[in-house]
Amino acid sequence: MKRRLLSIGLTLLLAAVGTIAVLVYVRNADARAMAGKRATPVVVADTRVPAGTSAEAALRNGWLRLEKMPAETVPTNALGEISAELAKLVATADIQAGQLLLKSMFAATKPTAAGLPIPEGKVAVSIELGAPQRVAGYVKAGSQIAVFDTYTVLDEKSRTPSGAGLEKQHESTQVTRLLLPKVEVLALGAPPNPNVKSGDGGGQGGVLVTVAATQAEAERLIQRAQFGTLHFALLTDSSQIAPGNGTDSRSVFGPAK
Repeated sequence: MKRRLLSIGLTLLLAAVGTIAVLVYVRNADARAMAGKRATPVVVADTRVPAGTSAEAALRNGWLRLEKMPAETVPTNALGEISAELAKLVATADIQAGQLLLKSMFAATKPTAAGLPIPEGKVAVSIELGAPQRVAGYVKAGSQIAVFDTYTVLDEKSRTPSGAGLEKQHESTQVTRLLLPKVEVLALGAPPNPNVKSGDGGGQGGVLVTVAATQAEAERLIQRAQFGTLHFALLTDSSQIAPGNGTDSRSVFGPAK
């Protein structure tokens, strides 16, 4: 038994020594790579930074880190720090983990009178949805979502003789289809109303979800919110979403695509 414990202890010790040796080698390799070269600080995304996130928020959330790189390999517009002026700007597109931050990745937002930051060139649109339609409440401000719509289509089935001649017959089918492949969530819920007491009014039918959209996206979203049934789908970096013909009541049990 003692021999077995000794063997296990020796194995763990060797593993620890090997790990330390690898770390030392990597650090020495980095030092050799930087030897004789002028180093410059750069800001790198430590994790994905969603579009619309301010530089200040990304820094506060620990999504950014500072590294040193050889000056000759760093682009001229790379960020070496998050200055007070830059902190107010927002990411114009998703910044992926490990990506070097450039000045061109950030732009100013134009807040509304209520202070809601809206990406340049877009508008804010609010849709009221229940918990199942907004991914059980997992959709948050800053989330990237796809929007699906379910609607009814009337198809002509056949023509049958009647007293007045041929009569058209129709049958209905429900279709679920991708409406918008990707939009950003700006906020959830309504802004505080000092004239409404806690628990009074709004929100019983669902939660207001406000998204940033282009004019065309806003038109489609508002139209289908009025006449269709919307569902949000939460997106990740690896989500695969593409426009298509959708799925209807007759094909839903067919082979998976």
